[in-house]
Amino acid sequence: KADKVSIYNQNVQAKHLLNGLKLENTTGLHLMQGPITVFDDGAYAGDAQIQDLQPGTTRLISYALDLDTEVSPEGGPQTNTLQTAKIVKGTLHTVRKLERSRKFIVKNSGRRTKQVLIEVPFDASWNLVAPKEPAEKTRDLYRFAVQAEPGKPVELVVKEERQLSESVALSNLSNDQIVVYLRTSTGAVSQELKDALQEVIRRRQEISEVAAQRQRLEQQIGVISAEQDRIRRNMQQLDRNTDLYNRYVKKFGDQEDQVESLRKQIETLQQKEQELRRALDKYLIELNV
Repeated sequence: KADKVSIYNQNVQAKHLLNGLKLENTTGLHLMQGPITVFDDGAYAGDAQIQDLQPGTTRLISYALDLDTEVSPEGGPQTNTLQTAKIVKGTLHTVRKLERSRKFIVKNSGRRTKQVLIEVPFDASWNLVAPKEPAEKTRDLYRFAVQAEPGKPVELVVKEERQLSESVALSNLSNDQIVVYLRTSTGAVSQELKDALQEVIRRRQEISEVAAQRQRLEQQIGVISAEQDRIRRNMQQLDRNTDLYNRYVKKFGDQEDQVESLRKQIETLQQKEQELRRALDKYLIELNV
């Protein structure tokens, strides 16, 4: 038994359909693999190859290119929507819904209506949303059936979605990444969670300000050290009994006092920075919202 169909697979033929047959072994006998010659209304239509066909089983074969029918495939928009977000012991757990779609427009310029099977790759990690069910499903393909009438373009839209769960430590997120969650207008991010994220940013900014103060003082020490190197070189060329030499000695001593003061300030800032970092780590570990 054989039913005539048209087959479209973008990876096989991007523009045209393939003439095909849905073969069912109704003989009650095992049909061995091999070549098949197809005749349509007594005329040669094409050749095909089949695999072993057990009694009662069905195979889909293609045997010729259908130049009368064209298919225009279009990739639709892909969306990534945050569904839920929560923080457990400093780790941000999110669930996102990913959606994708593909559209196929079939234009039949022939004289008869055609039963078209559109093949779309099957990915087990994605759930089919529309159409609700395919006409057929194989190990790696969906097959969707559409009726293509002459001169009347027909459209098929395939929509899929999947849930994507992610977990990431807040300490590994930059402030810019955290701001993305703060700007989320959907109910996926609670106000309590936003407040906690805002507190994380505030604490980080406080640490950054202390670190910036420390770095500015370290730069001052660097400038003074460079100046002292210049003074040392000049002093080597001077008599120790000159006024200029004595002024250099005094200036060098004043700079050493300044460097000592700066180093004490740096040490204080380093301790403060360490305390703030420990406090932030403790805050993150205990954070559950």
